[in-house]
Amino acid sequence: MIWKTQTHEFTATLCQKTGKPCPALAQLARAITQAMDAAQPVTTSEFEMDGSSELSHCGEGCSARFRASPARIRVYCGTNAEDSAETLEDYADMMFGADFAMLPAGALTTAPCAMLQARALAPRPSQETVQQIPA
Repeated sequence: MIWKTQTHEFTATLCQKTGKPCPALAQLARAITQAMDAAQPVTTSEFEMDGSSELSHCGEGCSARFRASPARIRVYCGTNAEDSAETLEDYADMMFGADFAMLPAGALTTAPCAMLQARALAPRPSQETVQQIPA
């Protein structure tokens, strides 16, 4: 499932437990994008945060892990605590098309039941910075 807001393009997989898009996952991702946007004036482009959350509105009772930067946010549902954040990132690169390399055997103990990626859209130029093309 793919959708856009004014600031981000979201791509989400279907939940492997329900076979449907997860509204709780989308709601968490929206909250993280808002937090990252609010932090932008006091952070640099290298700012990054990792965390986890219980998806209280998920009927399956999932927990989610996330990694967020100004350029990209990824959320992983139903992951194994032993899987490293880097392994999850490699898996997401493979799933979302950023890198087609295969993960080494045994690198990921349990695939996430659902994932979401939000990529920041390029800021729109203001009217003052738009240059007119001569006729």
